Amino acid sequence: MRGRQIPERLWTWLNGTTFLLLPLLWVGGVSLLALWLPQSPVPLSETAAFARWVAGVHTHLDPYTERLASWGLLSLRTTLWLRLPLAWLALVFAARAVALGEQWPAVTRLTRARRLLILLGLCGLLAGWMAQVRWGWSETGLHAWPGETVTLAHTQEILPPTAGSRRVQRYGAGIFVFQEELALGLDVQARDEGGNIVPLLLSSQSTAQERLRLILNSQRPDGYFGIPESDLVFRVTLHQPPPEPEFHVQIYRSSSGALITETTLQNGGLIFAEKLQLQLSSLPVPQLRVVYNPGASFTVAGWGVLAAAVILYAVERHRSRVAAEAAA
Repeated sequence: MRGRQIPERLWTWLNGTTFLLLPLLWVGGVSLLALWLPQSPVPLSETAAFARWVAGVHTHLDPYTERLASWGLLSLRTTLWLRLPLAWLALVFAARAVALGEQWPAVTRLTRARRLLILLGLCGLLAGWMAQVRWGWSETGLHAWPGETVTLAHTQEILPPTAGSRRVQRYGAGIFVFQEELALGLDVQARDEGGNIVPLLLSSQSTAQERLRLILNSQRPDGYFGIPESDLVFRVTLHQPPPEPEFHVQIYRSSSGALITETTLQNGGLIFAEKLQLQLSSLPVPQLRVVYNPGASFTVAGWGVLAAAVILYAVERHRSRVAAEAAA
């Protein structure tokens, strides 16, 4: 007898309100958490790539980044934090669909409509979240120079220049762009006494450029470049990020490592050294996180349908109350 009671009780729970609300709240909370916390573009199973990403990411949650990564909170899309409640919701959906089929002749039209809306809403949520788990991706550490496009590595899609100060923008089908911290963008150019442009190098393996661009932020506060023909190396260190930036410039002799001079600049300016004129122009550069969620439309529609089911439930309760008062 007890053996039959267990599956019957489980069946009752699966069709109950609590077993529906718990996974909904869980998945909704996890989805909001995934929007707030940076998410790894590679799964946790790719240990080396994931470790490199964690080592490079810097968030306002430091010094807790490593701990959050070990708990799987920086890879929510590929861990049980999201997949387990989705499986739970799928089980609830199946149980409710079977129960509705069995009870269809015995319930009122309003009750049928409400239960159908719940099933449709769950179907939309499951489809949307499963699409995100299967095909969704994210890119972090992108920088949007003012007036310039941004190319996504995953799809080679080109995003238009960021406009305004909105923290979240949507592009196309399911692409969401989040503006995170403001980085300091430096445009560097050197000239000799005659006003001729002097080529600059980012490293010994790079190609000489007439103009360099550097990005300095809390994750990478230092930048280096050099002028080999003048035996000079420059180090730029961010002291204060935009909107009121301040950075420190040090000039070294590359052959000996001796410090020649150093200075602190705000917003930019000119530096003179070894018959050279160094022009540093600064501007705020938004750091972007791009999230592709192919199931966003299904998810939003699912929540909308569930909201309609709640309204029908309220109408149903109101009618029952009126009928009870009339009968009394």
